[in-house]
Amino acid sequence: MLLRSSESKGVCYVETKNLDGETNLKHKIAEKSLNKKFEDPNAVHNFRCGLVCEEANDLIYKFEGTIFFGADKRKSLSSENFALRGSSLKNTEYVIGFIVYAGHQTKIMMNSTGSKFKMSRIERETNKQIIIVFVV
Repeated sequence: MLLRSSESKGVCYVETKNLDGETNLKHKIAEKSLNKKFEDPNAVHNFRCGLVCEEANDLIYKFEGTIFFGADKRKSLSSENFALRGSSLKNTEYVIGFIVYAGHQTKIMMNSTGSKFKMSRIERETNKQIIIVFVV
């Protein structure tokens, strides 16, 4: 979850070619009030918040949540505020954020499937012949 970016207006640029194969840069935006809150480097140490969001799912371009911080402040969050595991930060010096989904709950892990066992026709035929030789 993006809280602050080194760029103006909290914008950062990510490349998601590891996720969807697209090599163009996509922009992600930190929520305006959070971006201003983290202008002071020490604000990270004192930040307390609550997050209510959807259950982990495999939809990589969908995210809905609400962050609660400060004195009754709440802001809605969307996929524009959410950087996915596997994306690369480009043309941005730094970002500040926190992890929402980790481990097997990340969207990239939920979309990954096990690799299929591949065997060529020649390998299958050779295996059959080896079995016949041992039986004879």
